[in-house]
Amino acid sequence: MPQIVAEDVSFSYGDGDVLSHVSLAIDHPSFVVFLGANGSGKSTFVHLLDGLLPLKRGEIAINGMSLKDRNALYDIRKEIGIVFQDPDSQFVSPLLYSDVAFGPENYNVDEKEVEKRVDESLLLTGLEAYKERLIQTLSGGEKERAQLAGVLALDPSILIFDEAFSMLDSNEERKLRSYLSSLRENRILLMITHDIRATLDADRIVLFSDGRIIADGTPSEILQDTEMLREAGIRVTLPAMIAAEIRKLGIETGPVVTKDDLEALLWS
Repeated sequence: MPQIVAEDVSFSYGDGDVLSHVSLAIDHPSFVVFLGANGSGKSTFVHLLDGLLPLKRGEIAINGMSLKDRNALYDIRKEIGIVFQDPDSQFVSPLLYSDVAFGPENYNVDEKEVEKRVDESLLLTGLEAYKERLIQTLSGGEKERAQLAGVLALDPSILIFDEAFSMLDSNEERKLRSYLSSLRENRILLMITHDIRATLDADRIVLFSDGRIIADGTPSEILQDTEMLREAGIRVTLPAMIAAEIRKLGIETGPVVTKDDLEALLWS
């Protein structure tokens, strides 16, 4: 049974729907990207998934638990961890170790298990040497890894990245992409983004536009339709546009997003 099921979900903040008749199912494990321009509805849908917004129209179930069942919300939220765009908004303690430990402690996790989770999370995010550091002394990229460590310590089965990691440099981003690939072996990863460069390692892309899902498929299927992406308000990279012109000549390219992708294609 799929771990996430949404059926005919709509939502409005006032006049007019920001989500309209959205339905999808996501199995475990998988790495899924919700791609869409600002205002497309992707973040609103995610905030419905974790109960930050009230579900009034349609149905959403997480591991078989309905979001309309108020008694199930606590258990549902234990299944979901969210990494937001602004890491400073998630820190609750000035000391890194204490901040990462805060989540499992508040779920009444055993003290030894808390220590184990914190140490593992800091090791996995490359921050094990910083455990006694004040968060305010960390760089922007280190703060983003710190908030990820805090979420990982909760051991969620669904891990959501909402426009996260904008502060990482290219080297840190490559390391993180490799790490995310290992994480998806035993959980659902949801990446919420407007940037097609963040989609390359995904198993599946769900494209949002004007509150609806307009496409749902593999990166190979979605990223090669550059016209559809532009119509959805997605900025298409120059290498992707060049690859689109090559395909018009009858040459298969596969998904091309970055300069490295294009160079690999041209030298193949």
